[in-house]
Amino acid sequence: MKTISIANQKGGVGKTTTALNISDALIHSGYDVLFIDLDPQCNSTTSYGAKIKGKNTIYDLMNGNCKSKEAIQDTEFGKIIAGDPLIIEDENKFLTKIGGYNIVRKAIKELENDFDYCIIDTPPNLGIFMYNALVASDSVIIPIKAEKYAIDGLSKLLETIGDIRENANEELVIEGVLLTCYDQRNSLDKQVWYDLPDIAEEMEFNIFKNPIRICQAIKDCQAASVSLFDIAGDSNAAEDYIRVVKQILKK
Repeated sequence: MKTISIANQKGGVGKTTTALNISDALIHSGYDVLFIDLDPQCNSTTSYGAKIKGKNTIYDLMNGNCKSKEAIQDTEFGKIIAGDPLIIEDENKFLTKIGGYNIVRKAIKELENDFDYCIIDTPPNLGIFMYNALVASDSVIIPIKAEKYAIDGLSKLLETIGDIRENANEELVIEGVLLTCYDQRNSLDKQVWYDLPDIAEEMEFNIFKNPIRICQAIKDCQAASVSLFDIAGDSNAAEDYIRVVKQILKK
């Protein structure tokens, strides 16, 4: 099983949208995918139609209250370990706990023969839950928006990835930086896309060969908790995410 985290400590960059649609694209490509929602906001959990109350969630799994398989919910959207706002209350406990950075990696190891891919949605900060995701992952995808300050904070995330690679997970690689919400009619968006290869070379990260174009179908499908590929498979966004997944599969 290959585990991929979708990460950026900056909010509003299309992180959850990217996580959901990469997972969905892999499912529609015939792969068995497990989604893990490590974001206390639980937007991915809502999109999956998963339950929190009365069900085992990531909170129960991280606290050792259940086995990994007991936390998986099978929804119409796919299989998910649901997020839980309660995990934020235990953040300090995980920080001071021996092995607190390895909880998710150990949980995933129990499932390594059950799925082809595991996609992890992470919170928009560089805290214990982001660290857990990166320690557990084979690679990371970093979504950024096509805006003037798109690269702000990226160096800090790259530094964190380097620290994780040096001290906890030497196999971790950057799958690529992915430009999201791209409007080719906007001159600033076009300039960001034009400049990105030079920035990537300077900061030593990979980029995906295509951006994710802005698309109303994404918002409509998320609002209705339905698959982009079932409802709007011919949309720009669906085509773009399929291209991204093909690049992942090629690697």
